[in-house]
Formats: sequence, C-alpha cells, structure tokens
Amino acid sequence: MPDRDVLRTVIGRLIANADAETAPLVHGAACAAGYLWRCGNTDCAAHNLRGQRYCDGCGWGSKGKPVGDLTPSNCIVPKRKWSALRRALVAHFAQLGGQMPDAVVFDYEGGPGWRGAEVKAMYGGRSEPIVGGFSDRDEHGDIAAALDGLTRFEKPGYCEHMRVVLSY
Repeated sequence: MPDRDVLRTVIGRLIANADAETAPLVHGAACAAGYLWRCGNTDCAAHNLRGQRYCDGCGWGSKGKPVGDLTPSNCIVPKRKWSALRRALVAHFAQLGGQMPDAVVFDYEGGPGWRGAEVKAMYGGRSEPIVGGFSDRDEHGDIAAALDGLTRFEKPGYCEHMRVVLSY
C-alpha cells in the first residue's frame, strides 16, 4: 500500500475514533509532524494530506489562496496559446452541459506531450478525473490542438503540473 494510502487510513481511523476534545489534538500532532496541512482559507477548517495540492474542503490551493492559472513551465506561455486552451476547454464543458468546472488540472507523467497528461476537472473541493484525458484528436480536436501548441512551445517535464481556471 502506498505511503499516502497508509497515512489516509491511519489518520482517518484516529479521527474517526476521537471525540470532540481529542480530534483537534490528532490534527495538531499530524500537522506538526508534517503529515497534514490545514487550509489557509479562513472560511474552511479542512485538514489535507501532505503533497496534496488542493484543499478537500474548499478547493483552494495549499497556500490558502483561490486557485488561479498555473502555467506549465518556468517560461512564460504566450497568451494566445493559453487563451486557445481556455476557450477550447470552456467550449467543451459548455457542450457537455451540466456544471462548469472551476479549473482543469493536467499532470504530465509521460506520453505524447500535454495530450498524454492525466486530467482532472475541479469543482470547488471536489475533483473528477477525466478518463483518457484529451489525447484523442478526433474526439477533442480544439483541445488537442491547443495542447499540442503548448507542447511545441516547450515539451513538458516529468511530473509537471498545469492548471487552467475556467470560472471567474
């Protein structure tokens, strides 16, 4: 079992068996040991596992700020490439109907550029994986073209992370 799952299980069991007085002590000890971080959003009291980028309670970033765009490299991405990706994503989710995600997150772990990234749609504190991502050029033409444009600009590095905010 991966360390992350062990932490989630152990801390979850401790909290589940704690009463109102001991739960804050468990959270405090886990935070002091570096296993949890508390959301910096003053309206949220959620505790999250280390290494987790977004709060489970409100979806804000680990620094206690609302999520914003996170460009995919140390270089500045040309606005036209970023705008093309945002427009394509907004059009895709509008066509699906239903709730528009707050942001779409791409985690690159190898594959054909950004089209090979694992993709999640962020809805507040909830994230939903997009199975298969946007790798299929026939099914997701505009998004695939925009992702390929970013890849041509600069090939992503292993474990690189990109976030595109769709709602303002």
